Amino acid sequence: MSKFAVLGSPISHSKSPEIHSAIFAELGEKHSYDRIELESGVAEFLATLDESWQGLSLTMPLKEEALDVGKRADFVAIQAQAANTLVRTDAGWDAYNTDVFGIQQALIGKKFSSVAVLGTGATARSAIVAMLELGKNVSVWGRSPDKARKLAEEFEISAIEKLHTALSQPAVISTVVAGALDTQLKGEYKGVLLDVVYHPWPTKLALHFPEKNRASGLEMLLWQALGQQRLFHGLEIDEQLENEGKLLLAARKALEVAK
Repeated sequence: MSKFAVLGSPISHSKSPEIHSAIFAELGEKHSYDRIELESGVAEFLATLDESWQGLSLTMPLKEEALDVGKRADFVAIQAQAANTLVRTDAGWDAYNTDVFGIQQALIGKKFSSVAVLGTGATARSAIVAMLELGKNVSVWGRSPDKARKLAEEFEISAIEKLHTALSQPAVISTVVAGALDTQLKGEYKGVLLDVVYHPWPTKLALHFPEKNRASGLEMLLWQALGQQRLFHGLEIDEQLENEGKLLLAARKALEVAK
C-alpha cells in the first residue's frame, strides 16, 4: 500500500481525499490518501517521509514552495511558477502542475475567445497559462492593481482596472477567495464563468451569471485530480488511464455522498 496526501492550510475543507480515495477504490488499489495541515516547510516535511509515500497534492499556500523543492519540474509548472503535485522518483520528487489541465477541462464545451482572470496568485497564474495555451485573448484583474499590472507585463497580456469591465468579458475565471468580491457585485453578466470556489455553490459571484454558463471549482478539482492520478500511475498528464469515465463517475458519486 502506498501513501498519498494533500497538503495546505487551511486543509480541513479539501475534497481531494474523497476524490482520490474513490478513484483508487475504482481501480482496485488499496492506497491511503489523507489531509495534512501544513502552512510552510515542504522540504522539511518531505524529509520525514519514508518510501511508502509516493505522491502529494499541494494547495494554497504551498504551490510556489512545491515548485522549488522539486528535483525536476514540468514545463507547465515552470510557466505558471506553481506546482500542485509532487511525485516520488528514484532521484527525488518531481514537480508538476495539473491545475492548468483542470482549468482547461472544466471549460470544455464553453465557447469564448476572450477571458478575464480575476486574481494574481498561483491559481491565477495557472489560469493565464491554461488560456494562453488554448489561444485565448487573456486579461487580468486584481484587487491589487500593481500586482495585476506586473502579472500582465510578465505574460504580455492586458491588465483591467475595473472589476465590472473584467466581469463583462465573454469569459471569466475567478481565482479569488470566497466572498472577497461579494460587496462589489452589481448587475447581471452574460458570459461564461469558472469560479474556483466550490463551497458553498453557487457562490454569490456565480449567481450573477446565467446558470448554463457557470462552471464550479469542483469541475476543475475533479479534472486536476485525474491529471494527478495519471502522474501517480507513471503516465504523462496527456496519457489517459483506462476507463477514465468510470473513474470520474466514481469521484463524482463520492463528492455527492460527502456533501
